This record gives sequence, C-alpha cells and structure tokens, in this order.
Amino acid sequence: MRKKIIVIGLGNFGGNLAVKLAEDGHEVFGIDLNPEKVELIQPKINHAVGLDSSKESSINYMPLDDCDLVVVAIGEDVGASITTTAHIKKHFNGRIIARSLTPVHKTVLEAMQIDEIIEPEAEYAIELANRIMVKGAVKSMELHGDYEIVEVLIPNKIIGKTLGEIDIKKRYNAHIVTVIKQEEVKNYLGGNTIEKQVFGILHSVYTFDANDLLLVFGTKNNIDKFIEENQ
Repeated sequence: MRKKIIVIGLGNFGGNLAVKLAEDGHEVFGIDLNPEKVELIQPKINHAVGLDSSKESSINYMPLDDCDLVVVAIGEDVGASITTTAHIKKHFNGRIIARSLTPVHKTVLEAMQIDEIIEPEAEYAIELANRIMVKGAVKSMELHGDYEIVEVLIPNKIIGKTLGEIDIKKRYNAHIVTVIKQEEVKNYLGGNTIEKQVFGILHSVYTFDANDLLLVFGTKNNIDKFIEENQ
C-alpha cells in the first residue's frame, strides 16, 4: 500500500532510504538543513525541502496531518536529532522511526517512547562480523539457533550448472533460497551503484550465471563448506 513518508536527514543513510522508498512507490517528503543534499535528491523523490528541523517552527512546513510515517535519520548531530524527534512526537500521532547515534541517545529515545529505534551502524557491524566468518559472503542475516541466511558470491564451479546438478541439499544440508541478479546503474549522487533484483523461486532446471548472487540457508559450517569445495 502506498504511504506518505517524511524522511528527516538526507545524508548517506537517510538519502538512500528516501530514494528507495520513492522507487517502491511511496510518496516521500525529504528534509535536510544542507541545501546541496536537498538539491541532489530533488529529482529522485516527490518533495525535498531545506529546513532546520531542530526549530519547532519547521513543523509548520511538514505535511504531518496526512502523513503515515516519519523517519528521523539525522546522522551527525545528536542534539539536533533529539530536538527534532521531540518536536515530531509533540505534533504527530503516527508512527515514528528514529536513528540512534549513541547509547545515551538511544536511552533518550526510549524515554520518549519512540515506536522504533534503529542503529544502522551497529546492525551493519554484526552483519559484517557474521559474513567475515563465511568466505565469499556478501550479506548475512543471523537466525535463532545455528542457522543463518547468507548472500554469497557464486562459487566458480557451479557457474553454468543447474540447481538439480549441484544438489546442495543432499551434499551440504543447505538450501539455495533464490538468486539475486545485479545491474550497474547511476545513483542519486551521480555515481555508479549496483541495483539488485531477486529472481524468484528456483526450479531444478535453473542454470546459474556468473553474475548471480546466491541466497543460501544453512549453518555457517555447511555454507562455508559448500563455498570452499566449489571455488
């Protein structure tokens, strides 16, 4: 369902979030104090304005009355983030997601009873630690118990083979959930970035391509064994 979302803070995290939400069909209203960031992102989202969100008067320029969600994504100034969040909490009754920059910042946000607090740097650190353990891993999502889902670079030996031929379930007690196709595109800053598209459900006749990323489910040891033996 299409939502109307305000993203405050258009740095690396907030800017990419706003663009992705707009690409997914949501109406995005972006806010940042830096006019250069606003100018860069304007062609990529529905609305972008330069405002000092730490001033309560800025609330008058935000479409809070018909907004579904506000994301406070400020990533440098803890004080500005806390003040902005306080203003939003005072004037907006909907869902608020706020980015936490420090443990003290998180404690303040919890005291403010923010709906959802995110820590992208901490989450990335955990993901990085997990994928360092599996050679060739690109991303990792740890599950309960010993299992995880890992996005891995395709091992050389399975390029050109079908899913049925490699029989990963029988040989390694693991499962290839799907593959992710990659395409190089321009990002909103004008640089090159890789756009990924999930292929869908795999059947036994699917033939693996050299540019495929594999989404593999299993234990760390079994996934690592699959990669090592097929490099």
